Amino acid sequence: MINLFRLWLAQGLVHPLEGITFGDWLQLLRRERFRISPLRWPRCAWITGVSLWNSIVAWHVKRRSASAIEATRVEAPIFILGHYRSGTTYLHELLATDPRFASPNRYQAFNPTTFLATERWLAPLVEPFMLPRRVQEDEVAMMNTTGLSPYMDWCFPRSNEGYRRYLTLHEARVDEVASWSNAYEKFLKSLTLKYCKPLILKSPPHTARVRLLLKLFPDARFVHIRRDPYAVFVSTIGLLKALPPIFRLQGGPKSIDVESVLQTYQTMYDAYFDDCETVPPHQLVEIAYEDLERDPIGQLEMIYDSLKMGDFEDVRPAMEAYVASVADYKKNRHPNIDDATRARIVAAWARSFDTWGYPR
Repeated sequence: MINLFRLWLAQGLVHPLEGITFGDWLQLLRRERFRISPLRWPRCAWITGVSLWNSIVAWHVKRRSASAIEATRVEAPIFILGHYRSGTTYLHELLATDPRFASPNRYQAFNPTTFLATERWLAPLVEPFMLPRRVQEDEVAMMNTTGLSPYMDWCFPRSNEGYRRYLTLHEARVDEVASWSNAYEKFLKSLTLKYCKPLILKSPPHTARVRLLLKLFPDARFVHIRRDPYAVFVSTIGLLKALPPIFRLQGGPKSIDVESVLQTYQTMYDAYFDDCETVPPHQLVEIAYEDLERDPIGQLEMIYDSLKMGDFEDVRPAMEAYVASVADYKKNRHPNIDDATRARIVAAWARSFDTWGYPR
């Protein structure tokens, strides 16, 4: 029963923009010309209410902690890269078992400007009603602090704002890149201030931002996980069917835009392959999802050795225990891909097939 209640909250009332401040929320509504679907008005009212609270608390955090946040150094963060449905979440969960590192949880990612003041007492009250997630990707934090995220397309599918340009940020304005960079650095400093540990972070869009991330954090380390492009395609289609109830504030098309899926992947990996050349030796390691599934401990040991993450033997028992805990997990079954769609995938994603050697 509690899981049904959590699902109802996630799809009918609460929203990933729960951490936005009132000024940013009002600016966003104006940009979208207040075009909110009547079915989402309860969500709009909820976001408005919490945004007022967020504004007060964010001011309090800024007054009390701004200097401490600014003085904090983010130590050699580790970024998990890979397209949606490539195994990034599984890899993140595995690496997050190492107590020598920290990762943002759901509350922190959804409340990036206020968690330093509220998490201790508020998170225990609200988290039991949320869908469980031990670690959370940080793209949600950027939605809340800047609105400069491709995920905003999921919120506003009828928008003309062109949120897709924030995938790589290559086509974003100079001031937008600066705003994104400042907000992201502040979020990572806030997490570091709380944990005093190096961070392990995961966000699929980061796959297309390696050059920028390396500029912000020159000692950053990267783990890229790849997967058979055909499997990624069918699983991504399934993901996009499940996302609208969670994100949407506007009505939108009921069918999946296959061309958009193909273009997003191609844009992401064109940027990734080009940016890889800028990463210093020993700061990037590549693995295949198929290898991680077949030999998770062996792949993890290789990652630790390649990125100099410390003695793997210290965390081997914890990681073996986690692998055992998910051994019964059953992957979703997906329909076969017709020949015409296969041809479109091969044409759009040829660079990935050729680079990684997956059969066409």
